[in-house]
Amino acid sequence: PPPPPPAPLAGLDATLDGVIGDGENDGLMELESAGVGGEESKPVAAGGLCSCLTVGYYQPYFDIDTVDVYRRLKSTVTFMKDEETFLTSVSTKPDAYGPFWTATTLIFIISATSNISRYLAKGYNYDFELVSFCMSFIYGYLVVLATALWAAFTYFVKLPVRYMSLMCLVGYSFALYIPCTILATFSALSWPSIVLAGVGSTLFVLKSIVPVISARKEKAVTVLSLLVAAQVVFMLIIKFKFYSHSS
Repeated sequence: PPPPPPAPLAGLDATLDGVIGDGENDGLMELESAGVGGEESKPVAAGGLCSCLTVGYYQPYFDIDTVDVYRRLKSTVTFMKDEETFLTSVSTKPDAYGPFWTATTLIFIISATSNISRYLAKGYNYDFELVSFCMSFIYGYLVVLATALWAAFTYFVKLPVRYMSLMCLVGYSFALYIPCTILATFSALSWPSIVLAGVGSTLFVLKSIVPVISARKEKAVTVLSLLVAAQVVFMLIIKFKFYSHSS
């Protein structure tokens, strides 16, 4: 076999490799920064195949500072000014704490304000079924939309995105509904506030999704159309199920 190159030449080869790089890997850097590609880092927990049924499996997703949660909530309002997309910012450490409490807060606000709105329109008529429906609807939509996006990226678009990153994106998007559903208590503000929340929430999600899915333009229209349709249906259900009596 030929002798190895002298040390200076070996160092030059290493330098050229660092400058030129691997074109394929360089092309994937932007996608990977948004949580695309590769294997999702999973917490280590005992229990083998049943480890997902243990508390320890999910504990890392709740290990987040209040400052980080505040910063992520703030980004739902300032997302149009932020250079970095939300999906990119949470790619290294997605959390379930923020989405859970954002969804829970929204459930509480909708349950309270919808009954207050009903009282203002028709007098006292507390409907406890609205609370149970609201819980099932909000939590269900969070899980279903995140799962649908993950399946679409993984099997249709062929650009796997980390599931917890999508869960984080959808969960924090609910934050825009919280102040708007408070305003929806008043009849005159019902439609404008809920439409504003729906539009803002959809744009927040789209800003993170579009840069990723643009790598597969031929399939982007289908996924984005279904996403927007789902968001519109979500908004309309909130309006007609919880605030239709104030129209």
